[in-house]
Amino acid sequence: MIDSYGLCDVGLVRKQNQDRILIDDSVGLFVVADGMGGHVHGEIAAQEALTAIQFYIDSSSDRFDVSWPFGYSFDLSIDANRIATGIQLANRRVRLQAQQNPDTAGMGTTVAAVLVNDSHAVVANVGDSRIYLFRGGELQQLSIDDTWIESMTTQGLMNSTEAQNHPMRNVLTQAAGSKDMVEVHVHERRLESKDTFLLSSDGLHGVIGNEGILSILRQGLDLQRCAERLVEAAKANGAPDNVSVVLLSYNL
Repeated sequence: MIDSYGLCDVGLVRKQNQDRILIDDSVGLFVVADGMGGHVHGEIAAQEALTAIQFYIDSSSDRFDVSWPFGYSFDLSIDANRIATGIQLANRRVRLQAQQNPDTAGMGTTVAAVLVNDSHAVVANVGDSRIYLFRGGELQQLSIDDTWIESMTTQGLMNSTEAQNHPMRNVLTQAAGSKDMVEVHVHERRLESKDTFLLSSDGLHGVIGNEGILSILRQGLDLQRCAERLVEAAKANGAPDNVSVVLLSYNL
């Protein structure tokens, strides 16, 4: 059984909310998208991405009658292929919209998604919105940050202390809409009872950090109160960006 709850808050500084969240319990799909592009274009990108992903996941629910416009990876499960394809379609949709309308040129969005089927979960992301797994009192980041800083630290060209305050720490290396094809990071996980997934935009994890998130998750609150406390913590630290959080808990 999956319980879920999400919040999407404008924060304390921004005038528009360019984040979008999706909770679709009927197909087990949960998404956070953090749009970018100035004015209202970021929210257009985020909404277009969510619409594309939801449509594909819904239309591919019959796994024996599915088209794979970007090919099929035999190294992944069917559900992993479904979510990866959905994100590629989101990338195509956002990119096409930006190319057709000069006013929206350059818009894009991060995508962090979880697809749950029975006791199996697929997590996938593009950009720097994150997916965490809270299990046994510990927090593990499952997503990969598509940032310049992450690239530098992965290559050993910068340590974590240097990265923390670097002026380019928020520069993305890819997002949905940024290029013809994106690299979708996919991770599959067998679920255990009491597993909790947290999806967040950087308006949350970039403000309160992993330790702040962990301290709230360890309080054992219900999902609604936990989400509220997370947003409250971001606001207590200034909430300079939009704040989005989606929580889902698996219980046998």
